Amino acid sequence: MNIARKVSSIIPYHTARKNVYRKFRFSASNLESSAQSQPQVREEKYDFEDLKVLERVERRKAQISPFMKDVFMSIFNRDLLAYPEILNKEESAALDNRVAALESVFSDPKKTKDDRRNALIQTGMYGAPTSLTNGGLAMNYTESLRYLDVISTDLELGLELSDHWVSLNVLKLGLSSDVYQKLVNDLTSGEETISICIREKIPERLMQADFRTTAEMDGKGVWHLNGEKVCTNSTGYLLVLCLVEETRFKAFLVHPRASGISSNKNFVTFRQTPATPLDEITEEALSQTLAASRLYTATLCRNSLKKSMQTVLEYIKPRYFSGKPLTEVPTIRAIVGDTLLKQYASESAEYFTAGLLDGYLQPDAELEMAMCRNFIANHAQQQLLQLLAIPGMEMQDRCLELMEDMRLLTLRGENSDNINMYIALNGIHHAGKSMATEIKQMRNPMFNPSFIFKKILTDRHQEKDNPKLTLYLSEHLHPTLKQSAEKLEYCVLRMRFTCETLMSRHGQEIGNAFTELTRLAEAATEILAMSAVLARASRAYCIGLRNSELEMKLSSCFVEKSKERVQKLLLEVNDGEYLNMDHFRIQFGKKVIDNKDVIVEKPTARVFW
Repeated sequence: MNIARKVSSIIPYHTARKNVYRKFRFSASNLESSAQSQPQVREEKYDFEDLKVLERVERRKAQISPFMKDVFMSIFNRDLLAYPEILNKEESAALDNRVAALESVFSDPKKTKDDRRNALIQTGMYGAPTSLTNGGLAMNYTESLRYLDVISTDLELGLELSDHWVSLNVLKLGLSSDVYQKLVNDLTSGEETISICIREKIPERLMQADFRTTAEMDGKGVWHLNGEKVCTNSTGYLLVLCLVEETRFKAFLVHPRASGISSNKNFVTFRQTPATPLDEITEEALSQTLAASRLYTATLCRNSLKKSMQTVLEYIKPRYFSGKPLTEVPTIRAIVGDTLLKQYASESAEYFTAGLLDGYLQPDAELEMAMCRNFIANHAQQQLLQLLAIPGMEMQDRCLELMEDMRLLTLRGENSDNINMYIALNGIHHAGKSMATEIKQMRNPMFNPSFIFKKILTDRHQEKDNPKLTLYLSEHLHPTLKQSAEKLEYCVLRMRFTCETLMSRHGQEIGNAFTELTRLAEAATEILAMSAVLARASRAYCIGLRNSELEMKLSSCFVEKSKERVQKLLLEVNDGEYLNMDHFRIQFGKKVIDNKDVIVEKPTARVFW
């Protein structure tokens, strides 16, 4: 009975084992499917060579009105008195490392030119302006000036590299992406550099055109160049500016060892030379990009002056005169001090301009770059003659070498007259856009009596050379610089009155007032230097840089002297050609040019016996 009871109790559940097995099997299969649907962590292997390098991020502010062009209308952007700071901590550290690597080679007199060139290749200088994805450094203008400060100890390499940097920026904008990618590796390797060919010989005949290098396309679609350019290095790539269709300019890239090229000292001639056109860049963008060569020329010129000062210091330190060290002679100390002032002002203006180019969207700083070149070219030559008068004939060969270097830099591509006219005409053109109506009324006083009466009352302080200081520039500088800021403000406020005087006096013929425009350009150049010096010194003192108190003194001394120069230049412009003696000087020069014989008699000549 017990056995029967147990068997009967098990029979109703004879399918339980099968059901349990089935359920377990279903749950196991569901577990596998759920595991496949859930995200799983797997160890992935990356091929880092296939990753795209991130490009450098530019921290630019919104676009601003052109700084120095506005100064011609006595408008001053006070925000720019906060000296620009472009680089962050990481970028500054990377820059210092590269500069230190270059200094270790360029400061060593035992290193050869090949050693210096290898150092440039190892630090990536030949491809510095190109993007990171192309193996470059994505260098901005501020960094390029730091590099040039070191590289300029070898003037030949400094000239070569500065042209190369400018040309790389032009090619990046002018070539299509496919053509650019094919050339970029060769251009950044350092084996072949790019030279700029823009300037031409002055015409020797009346009917000869000023710009004679032309480009024509043949039936196969290949461009050929014909003409002659000023160029000291024709071995590598050449960036040539040509006239196309007699109406517009276009840049072309001539490859190394191209046919039809012949060179003679400082000139290169093209005869049916094939070239690659830069079709993607406009004339305006081409002009803005090529203008950077003026900024680099200013840096090279300043460092050449610095090298001359160091040479003179090495000469005077171990020498004595009348039992007294030459280093204690007041006149020698004054000359060295003046040289330091010019260097400080030029360096301030260069980095200030680089800050405008790097810190703002679509910067319009062509005028500032031209002013940097104009400032140091004018002052460096005069200062160099005073410096080299100290050693005299004892270092004749070295002095001649330094003078020749300075001459080449100051005349590189263009002379001071061309730069002055460029500055003055661009500034006058910008001011004339907003002042055109007033100028028309001033030139027709009988038809606008009420305006003339108001103008007399408004300009009464300007006529006395005592404008009201309404810009309040001192509020944006350290309080110690208040007097210097007022001197700068005086110079800025005098610019509009001087431009009004010039335009109302000459009208549409203002382009022929060369002597007056030259003075206006020099005054505007001094104003840029004053602004940069004050902004730099104020920043240095506020953040506590080493020797910042010396910078405050340098800025005050420079502004004091510069204000006197600006005041004299603008007064001579306002006085006109008769009171400032321009008319008579021009007549004297005309008489000398027209007469082949002696103009005046010897002081021993007599008319009676």
